[in-house]
Amino acid sequence: MENPSKGPGGTFLEGEHPSDPTMVMAILMAWLVGAREQITEDQARDTVLWVSDNLGIQHDDLLQVSGFIGHPDAPDLTLNQAVEHYGDPMAFVLSMVLLSGGLVAAVGYGDPNWLKQFDLTS
Repeated sequence: MENPSKGPGGTFLEGEHPSDPTMVMAILMAWLVGAREQITEDQARDTVLWVSDNLGIQHDDLLQVSGFIGHPDAPDLTLNQAVEHYGDPMAFVLSMVLLSGGLVAAVGYGDPNWLKQFDLTS
């Protein structure tokens, strides 16, 4: 995209009420780590394969963040190391969004409400 602020995420990044990226990252992390507690290693593999096959994301790039869902081939990275791998916090957040979508497709039977079980509680 020539001007990413005009794309689908533009209102997230800018606008009258921009979103708090820290909160967005916390919600995504809660979904991924919460799912890790309930899914099998095979389901983690299926999730990464689904995203790679259907969205054209390189499998190795997804492995950098897939440790959060318990993928057995993922490197053992801290959150900071994973963000550094992507070189940009927004690229890291995007990878978490894609992985969350993959979880919905591969494990949650295509129902986005499946993720709600992992929502942060107040």
